[in-house]
Amino acid sequence: MSVAHQERSQDFGTVCVRDVDEEARNRLWRRAARKFLPGHIRRRLHMWFGDLWISYRKDRRYLDRELIPAVGRRGGRALFIGCRKYTKHYPALLAAHGVECWTIDVDPFAARWGAPKRHVIGDIQDALDHWNPSSFDTIILNGVFGFGLNSVQNQNAALRACRLLLTEGGCLILGWNTDRCVDPSELSNLRNHFQRSSLPGLAERQTFANSTHVYGTFTAEFTAAEVE
Repeated sequence: MSVAHQERSQDFGTVCVRDVDEEARNRLWRRAARKFLPGHIRRRLHMWFGDLWISYRKDRRYLDRELIPAVGRRGGRALFIGCRKYTKHYPALLAAHGVECWTIDVDPFAARWGAPKRHVIGDIQDALDHWNPSSFDTIILNGVFGFGLNSVQNQNAALRACRLLLTEGGCLILGWNTDRCVDPSELSNLRNHFQRSSLPGLAERQTFANSTHVYGTFTAEFTAAEVE
């Protein structure tokens, strides 16, 4: 076999591996892991690889490289909702841009990844038990709809809390997966109490190739109408 033919064969093999369906790869991994690894090792590896994979996703890189610096240019105080190992650098990253960052997560175990001395263990739906209205200039609610806040009722309640926590002209950055929840624009508290907006230089709605993740940017409306 010629060198050129070998190289073409190798390239073809690489493409085939890349084209293998993600779910098929996951099934192969789980099957091999169950056969060769103890349960506690499997769980640790699953969490480690899961965190690593999420940190390299296009939508996560966009959050790191585009959205966080844009929030920094706004300044003020920000609330980051939902903490995991791959989010632990966000408070320091926001602080480097001059933003005072707070975090909240309902899971006590996640407190280790929250903002040091500025973390609350609790549900965003009950956030007004912890902060006064108009406490934040920006709220980042990413990857929570469909991953904890699953019902329309709970999602609307979270949006109500965000609306009340934001200052006048405050910004809500909302990230969701189209295969995990309804489009948030269909939710009454987003439709009635927020307006679509954009951060300077960025789109108001950002999608990614081969991904179900979407970011939307919204500005809180302050009217005499009471939030539902």
